[in-house]
Amino acid sequence: MMQREKDFSAEDYYLSPFDGHLAKLFVQSTQEIYDANPNSTWRRTFIRNRSPLILQIANWVLESLPTDGREAKAEDIAVAAAKWVPSCAAILFLMIYPVSVVGEVRNNGRYDALAYRFWGYPYHARNTQEDKPELQIQLPGPSSPYAASSVQQRRTDKSALNPISERPIEPKYLCFLKSTEGMEILEVSRWRRDHDIAATYVLVSYTSEQFRTEEEQLFLHDVGEHAARRAGVQAYWVGCSCLGNTKEEQQDNVWRISDVVRGARSMVIAVADISGQEQPNGNTAALRQWGTRVWTLPEVLLTPGNSEIKVYNCNTGLDAPMIVYKRNFATLWEDASISRELIDHYEGNLTLSSLELVTIALKCLYSRQKGFYLPGDMAYALMGLLRRRPTVVKSDSAFQAFARLSLANDNDLLLERLICTLPKSLSQPWYDMDDQWDISLWDILPSTQVCGIADDDTVIIDGCYAAAIRWKAFAAVANLTRDSWGRFFVRYLFRSTSFFFLIGISLTAAGAAAGSNTSLTAVGAILLTIALLIILGSPYIIRKLYTGKLWGTQAWFFGFEGYMDISTIERHIFGADMGHLKWSTNGSPLSVHTANEHGECIGQDPTSNPETAEKVKKAVNAQMGEQRIFTLIDTYTLTVTIFEAVRPPIGVVICGAEGGMQRALLCSYDWSTQTLYRESVMRMETIVLDQMARVGRLRLGLRREGL
Repeated sequence: MMQREKDFSAEDYYLSPFDGHLAKLFVQSTQEIYDANPNSTWRRTFIRNRSPLILQIANWVLESLPTDGREAKAEDIAVAAAKWVPSCAAILFLMIYPVSVVGEVRNNGRYDALAYRFWGYPYHARNTQEDKPELQIQLPGPSSPYAASSVQQRRTDKSALNPISERPIEPKYLCFLKSTEGMEILEVSRWRRDHDIAATYVLVSYTSEQFRTEEEQLFLHDVGEHAARRAGVQAYWVGCSCLGNTKEEQQDNVWRISDVVRGARSMVIAVADISGQEQPNGNTAALRQWGTRVWTLPEVLLTPGNSEIKVYNCNTGLDAPMIVYKRNFATLWEDASISRELIDHYEGNLTLSSLELVTIALKCLYSRQKGFYLPGDMAYALMGLLRRRPTVVKSDSAFQAFARLSLANDNDLLLERLICTLPKSLSQPWYDMDDQWDISLWDILPSTQVCGIADDDTVIIDGCYAAAIRWKAFAAVANLTRDSWGRFFVRYLFRSTSFFFLIGISLTAAGAAAGSNTSLTAVGAILLTIALLIILGSPYIIRKLYTGKLWGTQAWFFGFEGYMDISTIERHIFGADMGHLKWSTNGSPLSVHTANEHGECIGQDPTSNPETAEKVKKAVNAQMGEQRIFTLIDTYTLTVTIFEAVRPPIGVVICGAEGGMQRALLCSYDWSTQTLYRESVMRMETIVLDQMARVGRLRLGLRREGL
């Protein structure tokens, strides 16, 4: 954020919210994790009690006595009595010197800001003005440096940035039928000039897995010629002959097959039995194998509606093709339940939103794992179903190709919604959009915008609310309570105890020295008695003075590695278990809730779930790259949440809302690439936004590679 440069070791670092410098990440850990083998890239420290000392002393005495209404046992009373006098003496000493019982109010009560901003260039910007200067061309303008900016404009170099490819009106090559028998391959533009009409054709679909050799591909031409003559059209299109003459031309035309399908009068399919011999249900088996090729999905979807598709098998010839209606084609695919929705959409029986269309189509395409040429082919197959198509970039990864396609089309903020999801496992690929809460993308309302795509499968987002997480230690939390007249009087009387004690001793000593001055002795004795009574009751008085409902607290995000019961957590922050903190009801997938006697939803200890308890136990000895258990305390909403992550996140980034809660990305920081990586996603109450600040541009990755 501060544009500083420095070399650091390969450890985890965080950005200090105080001044933005890069500091080594120290994470407070439970004792069992602290004592375990050092198997992390962050440094560990033990958990310290950071509550006010005077509250710690008072709680040291009273924690020996039951607080749940049970009758104290004799041994409990004996232990408390043994502690009582030393604690009273310690409290008296502390009252001589004014100490603050509540913490510091900082940032006007708001969370610590996430001191981060991404300063680099995007790989592809949503607005081309933000691309690298070498990818832009300066137009000639007036030589004066003071010329108006409207004169000195910049235009995009379409070969370097993200141009939208034009959709071809017709195929480049077709196999045109001769008058009686045979065909010849011609350029369509040349044929159209000679005949002054547009060519009509039939498309022959096949998979190279079944037709590998030139001899086998002769059957494709037989199918094409037979189907074209029966359909009364001039030509047919088949991929083995109509993609072009050079390798580069063939590759370019592969990504335009969807437009070829759109222009065809009809489509036929050529298959071959997998074993090479005719078998019962051979057409069905061969057709299923044909359907595993990624490009076959758009071919079926884009054929004319309510049409019949003829399937020719090379083992049975051309006389008795199998007929499959387009609306029934999904029954031949393994993903019939979801591919049927796409067919219904293109048949006009069901209308999908743009977000639903892309989400369902992507899931169907990735269930077909054959027919890839480039890493980004999945997105290039998908773009055949959409209106705007970015030019193919062969060096694109699958994610970059999809992200460019997403930015080019109006798909209801798909990328913005995608980054808000929580994968169900570490191995879940980015294109699998299943969420741990089983929420669909259209249920998420983004509150940020993806303004660019960066290297290494990351995106640049802007406009987020964000806050830093404090891992190195707890801190005393400033809070606001409502005073009654009685509490106000007792507080000032208590604070005056040391003064009464000293004055009482002085007056008593002075009266004794004077011999006959009984008034001084009496006043001193009264003050001394009052002071001693207050001192003897000081542990109880302190507990009563600084307990009660909190009407406001300093906003902090505290974190530690591991699990502790909520009573221990509260004692480390507030000095005593006063019931301020509550378990989150649904902040993470590990959260547990139930209804109390009044029907209210209340959070429960997550380890009451045996599966979660086992995860907590296993995480103590987790190895590099495995998920661990972390705990996040939000002192503004007074909730505690445990969650799973591979690394401790250094910040909370709010990117959307769902179900009346905010989707908060918990992000670790890779200082070497200035990238925040999504470690987990929590659901937070919307009121946290009131205490957060917006941040500038962030570079965000969905999954961090390596340890």
